[in-house]
Amino acid sequence: MKKLYELHLLTSALRIVGDAIESVALPWSLLNRTNSLLSIGGFALFSHLPWVLLPPVLGKALDKTKRKVRVAFLALLLQGALALAIIPLSSNLIAFYLIISGISALDILHRYYGLSLIASMTLREEELQRLNSTLATVGNVTSLIAFPLAGFLSLKLGIKAMAIDSLLLTSGALSLIPFLNLEVGKREAESHETVEFDTKLVFGILTAVLVFNFALGSARIFIFSNLRRIKEGELLYGVLKSVTTLGSLIGVSALAYITHRRSVGVSRPLLLGVVLQSLALAMLGFPMLAVLSLSVFILGLGGEILNVSLDSIMQKYVPLEKLGTIRGIFDAIATLIIPISQILVAWLIEGGVPQEVLSLSLGALAIASGIWMYREIK
Repeated sequence: MKKLYELHLLTSALRIVGDAIESVALPWSLLNRTNSLLSIGGFALFSHLPWVLLPPVLGKALDKTKRKVRVAFLALLLQGALALAIIPLSSNLIAFYLIISGISALDILHRYYGLSLIASMTLREEELQRLNSTLATVGNVTSLIAFPLAGFLSLKLGIKAMAIDSLLLTSGALSLIPFLNLEVGKREAESHETVEFDTKLVFGILTAVLVFNFALGSARIFIFSNLRRIKEGELLYGVLKSVTTLGSLIGVSALAYITHRRSVGVSRPLLLGVVLQSLALAMLGFPMLAVLSLSVFILGLGGEILNVSLDSIMQKYVPLEKLGTIRGIFDAIATLIIPISQILVAWLIEGGVPQEVLSLSLGALAIASGIWMYREIK
């Protein structure tokens, strides 16, 4: 399992470079063609829709097979094909949105494969935090370079930059071939004590995450709103994504270091992540570039700490044979609100509502829901 985990670090790094290209080239090609923030909301809708509809189904399918490496292989291979296909079809808006949805749907399988792989290795809370932190650290180091590169490639190549994404995805798939028959099954340490999954607890957490995601989901709209009037905004957007990644890298590296030194649990890091992201969201509505840069840095700093802690909670307290299904339901509900938030906030901004007022209001909502989430877990 350790060798497979190390390979997963590699394939995740390749996937992140491709994802950086997608997250810059695709929305900016839409914005350049339509000059409307609502097109970015549409991009959010179709990229998030598979995460609303498919996770429970795909998670359950992944739970039923021990040949999970094959699933990851097929997901990466098909993603590579779709990334290449979107280039000639980019002028067809319907095909464009459908391909975005297809790429996003396949991302679910790769994500859940990694979640199950780590869950199969240990039940110890501090070890889960360490493994998840290492994975996040590798991803953020990669992103630190990938997003400025993606901004440059998008500026120079436009939608054709997706050909590089296709090559990276295909390379990641091919690297898994030696492990296609390896089984990822029951945890090595089933004798460890587990906590029975509490339905009431899950409902409380899901409701809090739903409200929190509604608030945080608007962050991208504030960023695009501030950058769309700036010449060569694509390049600056890529740089800001790198600044966000730098914050994420610092946050998750600190978490990894602390978990090597002492046991801190998951509730306190989760609360810290909530507070930092809420503060960043409140600042995003102010158009000054210095404030925007600081905001996206804090957004990354808190986001990765929060995500790692949520992953560890799921992996520790949910049985491996149900992890994909339950995480799928969790992700579907948590994701549902994001495109709704972005479309609503984009509509309000273009309708004349001051974005400073919106960001402050949503920041307050985020901190309130985050404290609710912390109290449920604690």
